[in-house]
Amino acid sequence: MKAFAERLPFQPVLGGNASPMLKTLLLALAFAGMSLTSAEAQDARAHQHATMAPASPDGSPYAQATAAAMETMHAGMMSAPVTGDPDHDFLSQMIPHHQGAIDMAKAVLGSTEDPAIRNLAQSIITEQTYEITLMRSMLAASADTAKPVPETTP
Repeated sequence: MKAFAERLPFQPVLGGNASPMLKTLLLALAFAGMSLTSAEAQDARAHQHATMAPASPDGSPYAQATAAAMETMHAGMMSAPVTGDPDHDFLSQMIPHHQGAIDMAKAVLGSTEDPAIRNLAQSIITEQTYEITLMRSMLAASADTAKPVPETTP
């Protein structure tokens, strides 16, 4: 069986005369170039989320409120304390996400008369408020709560 470095796609470029050391170096450089540090990955996610907030095409109070809610939500999610523990990180990022949904639901309550939409919005407010309380209590109960989850509403 051929060695891993001998089966790589750059083999034809190097020809059969490339030293094992050169092949290993090229392999290491390829892997190094493909990997991002966690800080770089978080910066990339922040940029992606920052560009997701919709513009307010009509400038209506609803459009402005939802744009502000989404901006606050994305900022909260990106600044949530990340520890590397999936349980902790999930909870700390979901709290601002849920708060964003609550803020958007409040915005639509002030802008619609549709009973189905109003009912859904009120349900979102009730359920996600409860879930935020639950997630905060789960974080408080865990041993990995070195940093408190920031409040996202005044």
